Amino acid sequence: MKQAMGHETSTAEYVSKSRSRRKVDRAELAVEADAMVGALTDDIRAIMKEYNQQLIDLGERIREAQPRAHGAVLLDLNRCGYGCLGCPHPVWQKWVNRQQHSRTSASTWHAARVQRPGVAARAKTVPQEARELIADALVLIERRARFIEHLKRINKAIGTARHYRPELGYHHDECDP
Repeated sequence: MKQAMGHETSTAEYVSKSRSRRKVDRAELAVEADAMVGALTDDIRAIMKEYNQQLIDLGERIREAQPRAHGAVLLDLNRCGYGCLGCPHPVWQKWVNRQQHSRTSASTWHAARVQRPGVAARAKTVPQEARELIADALVLIERRARFIEHLKRINKAIGTARHYRPELGYHHDECDP
């Protein structure tokens, strides 16, 4: 009997709570929605910051793990400009000494872009620690690229919304003439 009364009380409380949810002030809903978008924006910023910092750290560790010699595979980060979701862009390079086999000529170094750093890292001159770091960087770059693809879809949706309603998303200051 007590269980039945307890069940009825909890059901009555649930019905009361569900009715109260329907009577939420519309302005309060707008504030809550704005807070959710703000939290989402903060999460995106934090995730990208972490991915980028990890890339920078791995690039430095890869550089430190190898001797400055012919065949060293390095991770470089390039910036293309403002407004790019993928900046900085990871670029793999292999240091090459064009005069490596010449005993009389001075060394001439250049960095050659590498499309498959895992293959280039298999060279005997690349230490095992550097190979492992390169493998870690490749996994991180792939994860980051998948995340950026999601951001591109969001960015495209924003562009579409602004196409139909150009005033959307722009802050109009009260000091505008």
